[in-house]
Amino acid sequence: MRRLILLLAVIGCEVKKEQQPVPPPAAPETTSTDVQAPPPAAASFRPIPSTCGEELITDEGIGELRIGTTVESLRQKCNVVSDKTAPGSEGMPARKLAVALSRDTVEAEIVEGRVWRLAVRSPRLRTADSLGVGTPIERLRRLKNPRLMTGEGVLFVASTEHCGMSFRLSNTGPDALRGNIDRAGLSRLPESAVVSEVLVFGCRLTPGSSAG
Repeated sequence: MRRLILLLAVIGCEVKKEQQPVPPPAAPETTSTDVQAPPPAAASFRPIPSTCGEELITDEGIGELRIGTTVESLRQKCNVVSDKTAPGSEGMPARKLAVALSRDTVEAEIVEGRVWRLAVRSPRLRTADSLGVGTPIERLRRLKNPRLMTGEGVLFVASTEHCGMSFRLSNTGPDALRGNIDRAGLSRLPESAVVSEVLVFGCRLTPGSSAG
């Protein structure tokens, strides 16, 4: 009887051993080379500050980009990104610099080594009274003594309120150049006419005169 009890006890222990769950194999240890760091966050875009000073269109220029400034001085004060020869007034070849500002690029036409005229074609650059590319004709009519001018088959508006600049117009209609180039002609232009370019040439300075 004792042998039978002992035998049953041994069998019961073996059964318990078989029923115990087998632990899963341990995961392999990872080394520092196996761990991948998350990719760095993308840097947020920040406009490059302009070195040309205040970016308002004035009768004498834009900040340090002024009418009459020498090319050498301009290169020291502003970011000149290109210097090339391209068609100028009446299709004649002219030296033109592209000057990068924080808001956009401005074209500077050079005569005798100095800035003679600026061409602003970006709506991001404006005058202190908010004139610029995209300004409607209705706003130009309210300037002091506005008048129409023609040049190279297009119309410009000039005013004594801004003695050193003119505003090139687009969307003027097919008959715009047939009317009188005066205030009456300005009133006859369609309301769709808007400024497409601002030319800055200065109130006093001319090519060859001295400037800083």
